Amino acid sequence: MPGFPPLYNIFTPPPPPEIAQDCDAAPPDFVGVGTMKSGTTWWWSILMSHPNVFSSRESASPGHPPRSLHDLNDQIYGAKEIHFFNHYGGVRDIDPTLYHRYFPRPPGTITGEWTPRYMYDFWVPPMLRRAAPDAKLLILLRDPVERFVSALAHQSAWGSDLDPVSIDHQFRRGLYWQQARNLLSYFDRDQILVLQYERCVLDVHQEAKRTFAFLGLDTDTWRLPQDWNRRVGLDHPKPDIDQATRDAVRAAYQPDVERLLAEFPSVDGSLWPTAP
Repeated sequence: MPGFPPLYNIFTPPPPPEIAQDCDAAPPDFVGVGTMKSGTTWWWSILMSHPNVFSSRESASPGHPPRSLHDLNDQIYGAKEIHFFNHYGGVRDIDPTLYHRYFPRPPGTITGEWTPRYMYDFWVPPMLRRAAPDAKLLILLRDPVERFVSALAHQSAWGSDLDPVSIDHQFRRGLYWQQARNLLSYFDRDQILVLQYERCVLDVHQEAKRTFAFLGLDTDTWRLPQDWNRRVGLDHPKPDIDQATRDAVRAAYQPDVERLLAEFPSVDGSLWPTAP
């Protein structure tokens, strides 16, 4: 449809922010790399509630309620997602300082971004490794079948047809271990924190503190915001998927989920009712 972004949310990055006198631009301290439709925007808002986490990027239309999906992208995702790498479509030799311009921060703070398709695009990890070799990486996962259904609802709301190609694309986004394995080819395991959406919902305080500790932040200076459980984003009607198709999706995910649970014991399979 005219005016809508390209299919699968391939965006070009916004202009970098202006750098204030008291700020220095440098590689990001952290980068969220996955995964779409897993609560990353909510968890970003939790990250931003820490007094020592800084973002110089502002939403395009602050203070105005969203009237459309485009407004929602401007207002919520403008500060969170840069989409610096995903439009390249392959590994390119770029000047790392072009990426660093997005991360000015005053002394005593850390900064980063969270573009949740980075983990999915095979060309991003090698490019990210060159641009930010010491960054801490955050991955937020959700029950893959539930993520799949939510992604189809989101895509349909954008006006895209749910054809076999796009359905298969959304299925492949839920192959978490396959994507994590590629990421581990370029980053050490101790640079990566794997979070689980369902566990974050059950114990937001503990999981937030675990995230802040991983990022080297003082957990005692942080207080959980009173509106921590407010919904971020818009509800979309879920597509009608028959049980036979759900069962097939679940079975197809099984080998990947089993390997993920073996490699990352912090992921609790019992919290994924549709997991094997």
